[in-house]
Amino acid sequence: MKTFYSILYCTIRPNVDERVSIGLFIGNEETCKFQFSADKLSIIKGLFSEGAFSMLKISLKSLQKLANEYEADYSNTYRGASVLKEQYFSYLSKYANNLITYSAPKSIDVDINQNVFNKLFEKFVYTLPASNESVLKPIEQIKKRLSKSIAEHVNFDADIDHTKIPGLIVPAKVWFIGKNEVQVTGEAKDFNGLKPHIIQQQINAHLFLIDKIRDTPMGKNGHFFLIGDEPPKDYIENHKLWRAVNDSAVLDLVPTNEIDRVEDYMREHGVEPLF
Repeated sequence: MKTFYSILYCTIRPNVDERVSIGLFIGNEETCKFQFSADKLSIIKGLFSEGAFSMLKISLKSLQKLANEYEADYSNTYRGASVLKEQYFSYLSKYANNLITYSAPKSIDVDINQNVFNKLFEKFVYTLPASNESVLKPIEQIKKRLSKSIAEHVNFDADIDHTKIPGLIVPAKVWFIGKNEVQVTGEAKDFNGLKPHIIQQQINAHLFLIDKIRDTPMGKNGHFFLIGDEPPKDYIENHKLWRAVNDSAVLDLVPTNEIDRVEDYMREHGVEPLF
């Protein structure tokens, strides 16, 4: 089966055609893969204005979301669509001249698998995490990352009782908790890997804790992160639970590929450990 790949570049100085590779797309008639380097993106962040960098992230994450949906397209919604096909990337390579540009698609005689993708990604874009990290699920990866990047701002795996949050009948556990002018909490849920009734029980328990936090003066306007990715729509019950959380006015649902939102919030608001 004919396979092609295209390299995505960030334009640094358009007047001298200076650019940096940032992502890789590989696809054929049946499936595709796309990934951009969050580490490399973080390195070059200072070269862009705040607005330009925000647009850059939005563009990359939009393509990531579309590629993920295409790859997990159990109901064949995207089959036959012109988007994500070789002709589309050929068009982009000629006419896209904004923050992101594309190399002309190049054909290769290989099947698409993670090993092939990783080799091309490291050749053209950036070094991937060490092999022991690459097998971690996204939730495990972000837990490992945040345990270092926001360690000075929060308490991790905190046991909370009525002495810290009045009204709690029994002690509760939360992944992380901190404070600035308001209280800040965070939980992570694998909407793909857990059974629906377990997810529901865990979220209900977390919402009970949040209700008690919101009853306190500091928690009334608190910020409550819940980190988790949208499951395939074929996982009907899991997807209903994800949708309920996504529609919630209380929880700030953060996909694993947008975890920098949590890190930015901690820095910008000067969050400190609760105790």
